[in-house]
Amino acid sequence: MRDWDVRRLVLPGVSPLEVWNLPVQGRELWEVLGAPRVEADRSAGVPERALAGRLRPALTVALSTLAKRHAVDAVWLSGGLVCLEGFGEMLARVAPALPCPVYAAEHPLFAPAQAGLRLLAPFAPAHPVALDVGQTGIKCVSHTAAPRIFERDTALLPRYFIGMARPTDGRHVKAAVAFIASALRVFSARPPDALCLALPCPLDAMLVPGGCTYGWEGQASLVADILRAALGTEGHGTALVLNDAELATEAARSDARLARHSRVLCLTLGFGPGGALLERR
Repeated sequence: MRDWDVRRLVLPGVSPLEVWNLPVQGRELWEVLGAPRVEADRSAGVPERALAGRLRPALTVALSTLAKRHAVDAVWLSGGLVCLEGFGEMLARVAPALPCPVYAAEHPLFAPAQAGLRLLAPFAPAHPVALDVGQTGIKCVSHTAAPRIFERDTALLPRYFIGMARPTDGRHVKAAVAFIASALRVFSARPPDALCLALPCPLDAMLVPGGCTYGWEGQASLVADILRAALGTEGHGTALVLNDAELATEAARSDARLARHSRVLCLTLGFGPGGALLERR
């Protein structure tokens, strides 16, 4: 751990956006365009082929509102909801109502993490690893193993929403650290010498995290604790840390379909929507 150079990565032309609480249909956006909505529909017996279509009204309003508010000339989507059966067909029906074109990532789940590997390339690492930590699971990629997702067990890692009390002993933070560290150890056959770590929360310049359902807001030692739990005193290298929606913009930056677009709204659609703005200068 002592030999790791840990940096808060700030990507050029990227601004994080708070979109999860956008008012839509009398509710906050995460409630009508996120995994909890899909889970509720599944539990109610909605057929798999119909799940994406039920998101259409909320998606239309959200994309139209955000595209106009931020004066973008394109929208780019990634995340687990983009993988729903029929999402592409549904998106094609949404597109005519929008003031700009909208694109879905070709590999919605792993595109951001793959971009994380590219961000590590300048360090010429022998064994780089990228972890895209979401609120439902962790996407892991490297050059030597097949991409893999580690699902969050909410029995062990309950979701802590805004206003909910957190355990005073901090056991929820320790459990989250253990989950991420275990995913890195299991996925990587040997300690990486470069790591890109994306977290589903705001991060300040000192890597102090903001709120998310893991409940670790304000935990100044979070990243150091993850590296220590995963790697101990093994290895050395560079760790780049950033917000998951910011990392998604790096995937959008390399999407050839966006080459002529100078101002792109990037949304990650998973447990709840995350957002960032990509401006090409």
